[in-house]
Parts: sequence; structure tokens; C-alpha cells
Amino acid sequence: MAMTSKGVTLLKFVGTVSLGLLTGLSCSLAAVTVPSILSLPSASSAAQAYRNLAPTSSLRLRTLTAVSSASFLLAYYFSPRSYRHPYLVYASTLALASSLADHIAHCLLGSSDNETSRQEAAARRQARHEKLAARNAARAARMEASYEVVGDVTSEEGTGSTSGGDDLDVEEEEEELNGEEVRGEIEDFLKAQRVQTGIASVGFLLSLVGIWGDGAIKALCG
Repeated sequence: MAMTSKGVTLLKFVGTVSLGLLTGLSCSLAAVTVPSILSLPSASSAAQAYRNLAPTSSLRLRTLTAVSSASFLLAYYFSPRSYRHPYLVYASTLALASSLADHIAHCLLGSSDNETSRQEAAARRQARHEKLAARNAARAARMEASYEVVGDVTSEEGTGSTSGGDDLDVEEEEEELNGEEVRGEIEDFLKAQRVQTGIASVGFLLSLVGIWGDGAIKALCG
């Protein structure tokens, strides 16, 4: 029974720490990281920063959610019946609910998509075709330049054409990413992080109060 008590205490500790880390990570994303991305001067830099941030942060958030919810449920399952406090289930439920922050934010706060979603979809298709055509043209220009006879004049012209193609690629990419599409996607992610912060913080406070209560009960019984 002593081993069971120590194991349950360890599970509660792991669940509380994981939920605290989850709250801190989502809060830092919502308060600092994502607003700093929105303040970047160009849409391409903001999109690149967001695409680098979103997968790694989402993976860490899901991992912390799984660890915290599983720890609380296991602690509830292995606890003796007289010590099966409901806060373990509540904290686990709130941890799981925080993983649904995207859907909750969409229902409560709405999405940044507006009535011109069809026009945006058409614009995205056109941008993809233009980008593909520009890349094909740049590749053709590089291959054609590689077959030319090496000379001072021809080499200067070749480098000028490739740099012009690269500049064209950059300009087209800027045109593709300008507008409300990138900002709307990042703002939706920001809303989800705010909702997740609120839900996870409630669960974290509940787990802290529950652990303190467990300690107080043991101190009184002892």
C-alpha cells in the first residue's frame, strides 16, 4: 500500500507539473510569440516564422496534454476509494478540453475567414500556378545559361538573368502572401492559444488546490 501511495503521489505531481508547463507554454505563445510574429514587417517572413513555430509548438502542447491527462486518470484509478478525489477527473477533463481549443475558439470567437473565402481560394490557386510557372522559367533559364559558352559578357548576362528571376520569385511570393490570408491564419492560432491558456490554467489551479488538500488531509489524519 505504501508503494501504491507513493506511485499515486508521483502521478499527481507529474500531472500537475505537465499541466503547469502546458499552461505556461500556451500563455507564452498567446502573449509573446504569436503577437511578435504578427508584428513582422512582411507577410513572407511572418508566414515562414509561423510555419516553423506551429508544428513544433502543437506537438509539445499535445504531448503535455497527453501526459497530464493520463497521469491524473491513472492517479484516480490507482487511488484507494476513500482518496479518489473528483478533482483528478476534473483536471484530466480540462487538460483534454484544452486540446480542443481550436474548435472551442471557432465556436466562441469565430474564425477570421470572411465572406470572400471563395475568392481567396481562387487567388491561392492562381498564385500556385504563377509560382510554378516562375520556378519553371527560372530553371529553364539556369539550364540554358549552363550550356552557353563561358565568357565575360555572357557570364555577366547569365548572372543578371538569374538574379532577375530570383527577384521575380521573391516579388511573386510577396504578392501571394500579402493580404488577409496569412494574418487570418495566425490570428486563428492566437485565439486558440488564448482559449487553451484559459482552460489549462483553470485545470492547473484546480490540481494545485487538490494536491494542497490532499496534503492537508494527510497532515490532519497523521
